[in-house]
Amino acid sequence: MSYDYAKTHELILKSAMKTFSEVGFRNASIRNICKDAGVTNGAFYAHFESKDALFAALVSEKLSVFNEAYQDMSDINIRTVEDVMKVFEASYSSIETLIHYVYSEKEVFMLVLKSSSGTSYENFVSDLIDAECKNTMLFFESCKRFMKKPENISERFVRLGSSMVINSMLDAFLDGVSEEENILETKKASDFCAAGYRQLLGF
Repeated sequence: MSYDYAKTHELILKSAMKTFSEVGFRNASIRNICKDAGVTNGAFYAHFESKDALFAALVSEKLSVFNEAYQDMSDINIRTVEDVMKVFEASYSSIETLIHYVYSEKEVFMLVLKSSSGTSYENFVSDLIDAECKNTMLFFESCKRFMKKPENISERFVRLGSSMVINSMLDAFLDGVSEEENILETKKASDFCAAGYRQLLGF
């Protein structure tokens, strides 16, 4: 019987998703993944160079799409005070796109959020908070000339707001909150932050 490369590849991925989800990356073994898939260890190494590469094959493409969508949200051009107000009025409204994507790829994001310890993806949440903080600081820098109280903002303070919004979205997802309710809750968190920023900075 001829060797079906594509079928073997799919069997390994399916077994890996199941195993990583059940026991986590650290506790999963290549031997058990192969046993569950019905393939040999030798066959595994014809497809993946390591357990980490296998995990990456499960999540990297989906996370790249998520990160690209996030970067598109962060493209802000501030030229007037009206532009500043438009950003505040939007108040992270595009977060709905990200939440929808997370729910549409539920299995992958559950894997990253719950089972990625020991992989190159284990800092996904903190990296996302860092990116949110950086983009918010860049936004504030671009509209600093319109602030009445620019001294009231700091990177440490912005990180608190960034953490609140990101964790609101991902914690609700992990807790089994519906997509619709998650969108509502996360928008409340972002509106809360936006209102606070407007007050503190004197917009």
